[in-house]
Amino acid sequence: MRAVILTFALLLPAMPALAENPLHLEASVNASTSTVINGIVFNRPQYGAHLDGAHDRFHFGASIETAYSGNSGADHQDKYFVTYQQSFKPIDVRYEVLVKSYPGTRAGLNDYGVTYGVTASRNMAGFNVGLGVDYTGEDYTTVRKSYGVNLSLGHSLGHKVSSWLSISHHHQFGSVDYTNTNMGIYYSLSSKVGVSASINDWHAYADWNHDRPTLSISVSRRL
Repeated sequence: MRAVILTFALLLPAMPALAENPLHLEASVNASTSTVINGIVFNRPQYGAHLDGAHDRFHFGASIETAYSGNSGADHQDKYFVTYQQSFKPIDVRYEVLVKSYPGTRAGLNDYGVTYGVTASRNMAGFNVGLGVDYTGEDYTTVRKSYGVNLSLGHSLGHKVSSWLSISHHHQFGSVDYTNTNMGIYYSLSSKVGVSASINDWHAYADWNHDRPTLSISVSRRL
């Protein structure tokens, strides 16, 4: 509930502009073979529903995805985000607030997290290159603060195929640092249906850690 209230509060400054012009809304559902959330590999099918909206420089959305965790008790994760983008040609700057919640988390563990981020991006030689920083006051099952540096590359191969690579390094106060790498490719089967394949590797810098590369196949459909 706190996540929902915060999301609506973040959207309030945009309401006058939204009243003057129509919104662009898009809903979708997806299913994938596995996923990685906060370093935990979920080797079971994941299902999700998403709603995205855009208006002028604002972009916002919400999603719900299954994310069973026997350690914490959480059975799904909810995400709410709002972004604002400014153009300083040739660079675009995006400001984002992301709220995550994990209903079902057992008592004594933190069941939400709020992340604030800023990303600068530009198109170079056919690639969209992004570099950003983020800060999280609290994260899932912990009360640890963290900050991160994120690098992303995106490339379109015609109208049907696109690919990406993202690398995020985070420092956690009171815990170990970790790096998450994700790369994948998306193919549009039609105007509404697409399929993607991605590899995710989560690595923490500690003696007890081992790399956790995960291959995921996902099918999505616009509604």
